[in-house]
Amino acid sequence: MRRSALIALSWLVVLGAAACAPAPASNVRAVYRAVPLKGDPRISFSTTNDTLLIDITSPTGIGSAAIEKTAGQWPGMIVMRLHVKGLEKFEFKYGASSIDLAVSSQNHQAVHEVLTQPGKMGTVSPGDPYWIAVTPGPGYFDLQAPADFFKSGENKFTIDWIDFYR
Repeated sequence: MRRSALIALSWLVVLGAAACAPAPASNVRAVYRAVPLKGDPRISFSTTNDTLLIDITSPTGIGSAAIEKTAGQWPGMIVMRLHVKGLEKFEFKYGASSIDLAVSSQNHQAVHEVLTQPGKMGTVSPGDPYWIAVTPGPGYFDLQAPADFFKSGENKFTIDWIDFYR
């Protein structure tokens, strides 16, 4: 009888310790914050599966914002949906990296991207970890955060944009 009571008591201690242990970081609900820096953008967040959609409406066509994760983990993909008619300039900055891109208003909307880091600058191509995939839609552009951003460990980034047709 003593042995079964000791086993039962041991299980209670183990279960009690497990119940008091903090939840792993992956179980913490992600929380995001957007701070407009220029212009008057309206910014909202929605998550579907493993994708964060940052929906940005920019009435003036010129703006910037700081996006920050204040709790939890970034999802596997971040898509910034920028509601503008054209994209003369878009800049994605995190840590010491800055990626500038432009979408041609002619030439079948060709995308040109340039990476700037301390002491170096160069063109970015599809497949490169700094590449921002751009998908035009009716009245907006979807811009996918580069793979390197997720490896960087950064909790925030800033974006700047200029519409061709402002």
